[in-house]
Amino acid sequence: MPAGRQSLPLVQRLSRLGAVMAMVLMALNVACDSGGSSTSTGGAPSGGGASKTDEGAGETAKAPVFGTGVVKGRIVLEGDAPAPTKIKMQGDRFCTKHNMEHVAARYEVGADNGLPHVFVYVKKGIDAKYPAPEEKVTLDQTGCMYAPHIFGLLVGQTLTIRNNDNTAHNVNALTKKNQKFNISQPQAGMVKDVTFSKQEVMVKFKCDVHGWMDAYCGVLTHPFYTVTDADGHFTLDRLPAGRYTIEVWHEMYGTRTAEVEVADGETKELDVTFRKR
Repeated sequence: MPAGRQSLPLVQRLSRLGAVMAMVLMALNVACDSGGSSTSTGGAPSGGGASKTDEGAGETAKAPVFGTGVVKGRIVLEGDAPAPTKIKMQGDRFCTKHNMEHVAARYEVGADNGLPHVFVYVKKGIDAKYPAPEEKVTLDQTGCMYAPHIFGLLVGQTLTIRNNDNTAHNVNALTKKNQKFNISQPQAGMVKDVTFSKQEVMVKFKCDVHGWMDAYCGVLTHPFYTVTDADGHFTLDRLPAGRYTIEVWHEMYGTRTAEVEVADGETKELDVTFRKR
């Protein structure tokens, strides 16, 4: 042994040797792990069946499609039309100037007993979910009334709520499947955007400040819906060939359904009659 150099005790030399061996083993383990063997994040033992990430593999969602089928018709009321009932606007000086200007929408009847404000949509037969359009739908508060009274939109589509009146309004959404909200808009020009995450037919809106104000919205996962015109006419177009359940909804007379099968390029006529309750 060279002069001036002391030999380490045997115990210390063994300790250092053990540390080196541990580092070598750790390096070997890392190399094995990076060699392509996978570990399950779903908790299933290796070789014990499909993991959670494998479930549903191979299943493909149906792509949204449009066709050339059309269902059109008319919604009518049987018997004598109800007497038109005009809305009394009281308790707000801004609103009283519109007193008795409007007939309550639920009592409106058009030519030959055609029913306006009827929501018509495909209830069954459309399996695909359609992307929400970028175009916004607007619910106005103008003349102390909601406009439109009946409308529809898609899940995820933006609904813009706007106060055009120089008085306080609010929009209370009486949802059953979607998250509830109650928006206060005390000044003219106030705007609020909202969306819905689930299909729901119908969502009622009401104003807690003015009890006569209400509106209804159909929230769907597809665009095959419409609202009847002033005389009860409607058209559902761009339908893919298939068999459908069509539902019509009126706020006072309830719902009616009908089964319709339409081929590409075909137009089917569908007339529905409501009876007064």
